Amino acid sequence: MKILVAGQFDPHYNRSRVIFDGLELIPEIEVSYYRYTGSKDFDKKKFKQLAETADVVFIPSFCHRDVSRLRYLTKKPIVFDPLISRYLTKVFDYKTISPYSIRALKNYLKDKIAMSLADMVVCDTKAHLNYFKTVIGINENKLRVLPVGVNTADYFPMLMQKETSFFDVGFYGSFIPLQGCFTIIEAARLLEKEPAIRFHLIGDGFDFEKVKFTALEKYKLTNISFPGWLNGTELNLAMNQFDCCLGIFGETKKADLVIPNKVYHYAALKKPIITKRTTGILEVFTDKKDALLVEGSPESIAAAILQLKNDEAERKKLGENTFNLITGQYNHIEIARKLVAICREVMNGI
Repeated sequence: MKILVAGQFDPHYNRSRVIFDGLELIPEIEVSYYRYTGSKDFDKKKFKQLAETADVVFIPSFCHRDVSRLRYLTKKPIVFDPLISRYLTKVFDYKTISPYSIRALKNYLKDKIAMSLADMVVCDTKAHLNYFKTVIGINENKLRVLPVGVNTADYFPMLMQKETSFFDVGFYGSFIPLQGCFTIIEAARLLEKEPAIRFHLIGDGFDFEKVKFTALEKYKLTNISFPGWLNGTELNLAMNQFDCCLGIFGETKKADLVIPNKVYHYAALKKPIITKRTTGILEVFTDKKDALLVEGSPESIAAAILQLKNDEAERKKLGENTFNLITGQYNHIEIARKLVAICREVMNGI
């Protein structure tokens, strides 16, 4: 099978990297790439030539606007991976657009048009699939689940000496609303008098400055650090120092639909995970078996952290179970194979 990956995609974005790296390791799959950064460097002739030799055109995450552009240039089946709803993200997660505004309608239509023009749309969770079906109005027959997964060559356990004697609680992310970083700060505040516990919030982004100000200036917390953004090997090294890891705790609708990159990464590092019990999370993880699933309040997070701090056997059990689950079924090769199966479906007209 020949797959052409096309669009204005970020080749380094985690979701896409997992898929690309996995596809490259499947011998019977030939992958070619046509990436452009805007209308000025889009070569219609070159794309049509590449598409002519491909069996399927795959359009990666966030490339909603590319679907209509490429749809009218090829009759080859198109598989689109939106990953997010622009409407849900901007209107109800970031809340930067009024729900009843023209801009909200435009973002809804960007979702609707892109997904309708594709022959198949892949969704990271069943919960997201249901959202695309019921809210965006996409026919269920053209929706398939393709979990995010993890590249286990990039994220893996390391045998290393811990640098501190603290119980290190870790998180990384872009500080967007669905991650619930302010809730994590409140949990750190509840545990401020526990001298052995330290929080480390890696990353930056949307609410980073507000979260940092709240923790360090408003509450004057001394049990929390903000190392900034780390990439690749640095991130893997830093997370290997954590004793337990925090997922997402946001109150937005989107938080209920997703399983974020970080949770798969923590699992691949064999780390015990604490995250909010959501519809999306429950598709893969089981409470007390391979993660501690909490209601999402600061009190529930703090209680779970104390539980893991005081129970080494529980930490080891959760870490082992989540590692075996994710590295066995959700590694980059398995995710790529799932995409190939979806591509075969669309090639066969299913």
